[in-house]
Amino acid sequence: MNIKMGVAKAGIKPSGDYDILVLKFKPSPYSVVLTQNSLAAAPVLYDRMVREIQEEISAIVVNSGNANAATGEKGLENAEKMAEIVSEGFDIEKEEVLVFSTGVIGVQLPMDKVEKGIEEALNNMQELDLELAARAISTTDSFPKYYETTGEIDGKTFSIKGIAKGAGMIHPNMATMLAYIFTDVKIDKELLDRATKLVVERSFNSIDVDGCESTNDSFLVVATGETDVEINEENKTYFAKKLLEVATELAKMIVKDGEGATKLIQINVHQAKDKQEAKSVGEAIALSNLFKTAMFGNDPNWGRILSAVGQLHLDIDFSNVKLYIGDFLLYSGEPMDFDRKAAEEYLKNNREVTIDLYLGRGEADWTYYTCDLTYKYIEINAEYTT
Repeated sequence: MNIKMGVAKAGIKPSGDYDILVLKFKPSPYSVVLTQNSLAAAPVLYDRMVREIQEEISAIVVNSGNANAATGEKGLENAEKMAEIVSEGFDIEKEEVLVFSTGVIGVQLPMDKVEKGIEEALNNMQELDLELAARAISTTDSFPKYYETTGEIDGKTFSIKGIAKGAGMIHPNMATMLAYIFTDVKIDKELLDRATKLVVERSFNSIDVDGCESTNDSFLVVATGETDVEINEENKTYFAKKLLEVATELAKMIVKDGEGATKLIQINVHQAKDKQEAKSVGEAIALSNLFKTAMFGNDPNWGRILSAVGQLHLDIDFSNVKLYIGDFLLYSGEPMDFDRKAAEEYLKNNREVTIDLYLGRGEADWTYYTCDLTYKYIEINAEYTT
């Protein structure tokens, strides 16, 4: 894909690392999903307006280290100014540029630094480097998050590439995350919107770190149409699966990098009445701080899992329920006599832990991802702005 990028160290992040990213590509159909938080950040408000009027975009600009959230009219003016600088630099319409910010809430952008950083990025455009681009949008992330894959339709190959950031304040809708995925297929906007909606529900809307929904969540998919692969009603499912692959891998990286986390926990809910029930059960478990702290302590305390499900007040008959941690059957209508020491060792020795819950109510399933809750999470967030 012919995507150009520019990065800069504008001095917005206390670390002094890269904090400005500009990406440029040919005018392309796009689909963007934005936070539903009522305290939506200024760039989110700006992007919502663009989404209503613009069928194609040509560039994005991102700053990290400052969320430009809860900043009033001045914040919205600053977000629009970021778009103006990029549009002038590329000689395109302002509405062809989407704007994104991430970082501390409630602080006005230092626009002198932002403007200088964007100009520097514009003057140093290069080929897309996924790792460097991911690094530029990071805040409390401990590693850059990027992933790419290819697919084949009718003997023709297409590619999908993505970057993301996020480690804390993670919970739908969506999570404090930014994620950008680019593909070179040809697809109309309506079909791309449908695919994106499906993908986001199974990926970024099915993760949790701390139950805190952010002000800046944004997920963007851009289809540059540079190959001869055309997505239509016949092959849309295959394309959506490949898109989901990239989104899921990025989402899992976010959870794995949960602030202070030591475990990525995959919660598989089986045999639910319908998909909504399956998702709500997975979410209830993922939100339980009692469960998450038990996982940190390597404690196979299955009662915390089932009680989280019980508080949903569904008419679940727990005599039909089965619960596994790893390969250990802990509950099957009643407590099971499992090897507790071995189960503790499983939790202790694995960075990725699997929970399988069978509800015995139907055929729907869902997978939710979360992480453990640790002392380090408290330390990081107690000192976030001090």
